[in-house]
Amino acid sequence: MEKTKYDVFDEINELQTNIMTFVDHWVREKKTPVPHREILIAMKSQGIGEPTTWNAIRTLLMKGYLRRGVVGTGPMNQTCYVLLRTVRVNRV
Repeated sequence: MEKTKYDVFDEINELQTNIMTFVDHWVREKKTPVPHREILIAMKSQGIGEPTTWNAIRTLLMKGYLRRGVVGTGPMNQTCYVLLRTVRVNRV
């Protein structure tokens, strides 16, 4: 019987890693979940559009890296995110 071959692949891309790094920094500094709006603002400052950021967040949610929550009650609810898993960034 042949041995199984495994291909090396990255589970998340650079944009998703940037979002995870931003969320991690926010949570460590502010000790609160990250409001959705703040992620959009941070990625827009890097030149990334809102639809692209939305898709990256949705992918991170599906893969189990982020968890979505709602903070507040009534008409002023705010969608926030927290980390479920961390990403190791290789720095050279």
